[in-house]
Amino acid sequence: MSVTAALLSVRNVETWYGPVCAIRGVSLEVAAGRIVAVLGANGAGKTTLLNTIAGVIDPFKGVIEYRGAPIQRRDPDAIARLGLTLVPEGRRVFPFLTVAENLAMGTFARRAGAARKGDRDGIAADRERIYGWFPRLKERAAQHAGLLSGGEQQMLAIGRAMMARPDLLLLDEPSLGLSPLLTREIFSIVTRINAETGMTILLVEQNARAALEHAHDGYIMELGRIVAADTCAALMQKDDVREFYLGMGASAGADGRKRRWKRTKTWR
Repeated sequence: MSVTAALLSVRNVETWYGPVCAIRGVSLEVAAGRIVAVLGANGAGKTTLLNTIAGVIDPFKGVIEYRGAPIQRRDPDAIARLGLTLVPEGRRVFPFLTVAENLAMGTFARRAGAARKGDRDGIAADRERIYGWFPRLKERAAQHAGLLSGGEQQMLAIGRAMMARPDLLLLDEPSLGLSPLLTREIFSIVTRINAETGMTILLVEQNARAALEHAHDGYIMELGRIVAADTCAALMQKDDVREFYLGMGASAGADGRKRRWKRTKTWR
């Protein structure tokens, strides 16, 4: 893992939904300027982790520090104004607003100092930069967001978050419901944003191959806890990850033939 100072630190966080413990004793660090992926099957607790960091859900216990200061149990809008912006699962664009109006909504969460009177030129420049990353959004600027394709809505959700000028972008399942071609396009743009702006990105994803190929560091969650952590390059070489997340190196049965089903992994 990176030795760069952590921008975000999560320590022993536990979050519950009523009587159900969704994440238990989770600890991770996100270094400034890195893309960090959290991988895991559906129900592993990935979305709960992002929502807890973003303030959508309060943790039962544990500490979440951003730039060395605790932010757990703060309101989501206050956390957003510190420079953390969440792109939620399922995009959640405003369907009856145009693309341009959706982008404008992102400016309400601009960081203190970035959101001030007379910032119109900065907003316009940010919007043009987003159109440079997502040309299709510029073509459809006057179109209602609800009429966009799933891939275009994902682009719009990311663009709207970028209008807030975040230092840390939280991406929840950016490939959800997208074709392999669009998934590659979205991840390529995420990588480009990181390279061009130095923005730190924490993403959760079920598409392990796409995430590991584009992120720097990775964590694997199972049943609400972190079971593995390393650089993505190192994780891709681990036998467990190759078999259970990349579909490679399937074990052979007693007759020497490759198994055609996945065994249940027990992490230790």
